[in-house]
Amino acid sequence: MSTYKHGIATKSSGAVGITQSKTTYSAQVIIGTLPINTLKNPKDAVNSIILLENSEDMDNLVGKTNEIEKYTAMQGVYASLKVHKVAPVVVINVLDPDNSQHVQAVVGKEYDVVNKMVVIEDTGVLLDKVVVSENETTYKADDDYVASINSEGYLVIALTNDGAASSLQKLNISYVKLNPDGVTAEDIIGGIDEKGVRSGIELLDEVFINTGVIPAIVTAPVFSKQKEVAAALEAKVRLIGSLHNAKAYVDIDSSESGAVSVFNVAKVKEENVPQSELIDACWPMVNKNGNVLAFSSFAAALAQAVAAENGDIPDGIDNRELLVDGVCTEDGTSVKVIQGDANSYLNANGIITAIRLPEWKAWGNNTAMYPASKDPTKRWSKCVMMLNYLQNRFKTEYLSKVGRNAKVKFIKGIVDEYNASLNALAPDYLAGGEIIFDTAKNSPSSMLEGHYIFSTRYADYTPAEYIENDFVYDAQILTDTMEGGDE
Repeated sequence: MSTYKHGIATKSSGAVGITQSKTTYSAQVIIGTLPINTLKNPKDAVNSIILLENSEDMDNLVGKTNEIEKYTAMQGVYASLKVHKVAPVVVINVLDPDNSQHVQAVVGKEYDVVNKMVVIEDTGVLLDKVVVSENETTYKADDDYVASINSEGYLVIALTNDGAASSLQKLNISYVKLNPDGVTAEDIIGGIDEKGVRSGIELLDEVFINTGVIPAIVTAPVFSKQKEVAAALEAKVRLIGSLHNAKAYVDIDSSESGAVSVFNVAKVKEENVPQSELIDACWPMVNKNGNVLAFSSFAAALAQAVAAENGDIPDGIDNRELLVDGVCTEDGTSVKVIQGDANSYLNANGIITAIRLPEWKAWGNNTAMYPASKDPTKRWSKCVMMLNYLQNRFKTEYLSKVGRNAKVKFIKGIVDEYNASLNALAPDYLAGGEIIFDTAKNSPSSMLEGHYIFSTRYADYTPAEYIENDFVYDAQILTDTMEGGDE
């Protein structure tokens, strides 16, 4: 029977979040660990591709926690969706409850029941691994008690009114919780098993086919300070899924065993970071709202935010506002990086940092390839991103042409359409560009094989990294002024 409505009422549909800026060609993929114990089905979020299109997706798809530092992929999600407010973001979580190294068993302990409830101040608890007992009796979840996670991330055991444990004043409770510290570089790197199932970084190849998102920026926050992870990222971003070009932001170790001052960062970079134009190396960590977080997370989020503000066209992050409270080493010790030191010890060695001017700004244009190469398409981070953008756009937009008949009209159509795209980018984003179909590069034998080669010439702008104005004191100006003083 329908309810007859008469009177006054209200309802709440929840908070409406701030809209994230969207990008198509500058989306991020973040690989690391998540607080999956708070999800309805934690195992569904293990080595799977999770697409976040707005901040409202976070709780349901990647979990929730007040311990952002503890979960490395959450650092990237937080930097992107909550701080710099950009989307989409794809997340790959490798923290696996079925991996004995990724969990920790907590032995049973007796707790007092207060108002039919026990609150255990521990986090990461897997609800399906909770055991509630008393003496020799083990109680049943949902029948005798309900286990949940509260807003602080703590385990809550609430006794049901009609359950077998309803009158008890003490309970013995044991459980299993996540151990993100048990995740290793090998887990992040992942692989392909004998059944063809991918994990870790190898899952990048499935991002586009599963989500339609172009994986242009890749991070493995905190873990990327390890040489093996940085090398795996560099190898993968060269060509993801046999289709897309990307770049990776990596962290340089700022722990006691790494670099705790500007003076030894270059040495640590040389030992651990691939000398590659596809890598932007970041040092040190950042502080945000009391959390010590990976610089790579915020650099990548800023890069995506810049592209979003720029009509989905990438640009450098140098001298752009980085929404952090400060920079610090891994143990949280504040680092004071002045501009001269940032230039001489970091930027000069292909390292991006942050300085206060007076807002916190990302500082640095060079990729990890510098100073080994001064080729603009390898040295300048924004030039690498622009080349990736042009290549990804061409391959994505004309992928549907593969397999079609290569008629003259077909060839001319590609040339005309892509030239129109290049012309639209000039002069604001490109100095110029042109695509041609050169018959000299397309022999009859090649065309009989179905191979058709187009050639594109382009030039984008290099960053104005140094602006100088030579001021000269000209005494003649003073003399001329004084001579005209009686007028």
